[in-house]
Amino acid sequence: MQLTTNPTTATSYRILIIEDDPTLTTTLRYSLHKQGHHVTVASDGLEGIKVARSTRPDIILLDLMLPNIDGREVCRYLRGWLDSPILMLTALGREEDVIAGLEVGADDYVTKPFRMNELIARINALIRRTRSQKPEADTLIAGDLMVRISEHRAMFADRELRLAPKEFQILIALMRRAGKVCTRAELMKEAWGEGIVVDPRNVDVHVRLIRAQLEGEPDGSWLIQTVHGVGYRFSGELGPNPPAEDANAEGNTN
Repeated sequence: MQLTTNPTTATSYRILIIEDDPTLTTTLRYSLHKQGHHVTVASDGLEGIKVARSTRPDIILLDLMLPNIDGREVCRYLRGWLDSPILMLTALGREEDVIAGLEVGADDYVTKPFRMNELIARINALIRRTRSQKPEADTLIAGDLMVRISEHRAMFADRELRLAPKEFQILIALMRRAGKVCTRAELMKEAWGEGIVVDPRNVDVHVRLIRAQLEGEPDGSWLIQTVHGVGYRFSGELGPNPPAEDANAEGNTN
């Protein structure tokens, strides 16, 4: 697994490439890195599944023909728990092969050989389409931590947390990007708003206060990890939202 980053670009995606051709992965990694994206590479299906679980990429470029597990099986498995777009890379131009990939959950495909400009355009279009169609969840759940956004309530291990508005917004931002690094600038934008300039240390103070609220039995302060020199990462894994009737029942104490 190889990771490259270019933090200077304003819009960057976490891209996972699952491809066993080293020449192609080198070309892809170089070109996407130049675009400012964070690129991770896995050379077979098993490694790709493992890396996808740990990095939660914004998009996956998945080769159809892979050793150990082919791309269709990898795609079918990923679709069971990951909603990031999957772009198939295939040397098989037959219609039935393309349909088979789309039927197991791929969002789009490109046939090898392809032009890099076309691939980058497909990546951008898929991510824009996915983000515009995906509604923001009102309830966020990660283990014992539950946040109800519209109610401005956060519960941890059946204990209600006392969070100031800025802390609440920072916690939401971290949870919505679970597994990914949030820079201090991104957290400032979420908590204070666009164009508001504050001392970045204010973010550190609010994160410290959130951690203090999460401490207890069991200890939940580990949920927010410090990424030195960059920002913070929410390390919990988001679970599905409860059914509406269950969520309403939890609010009734009579």
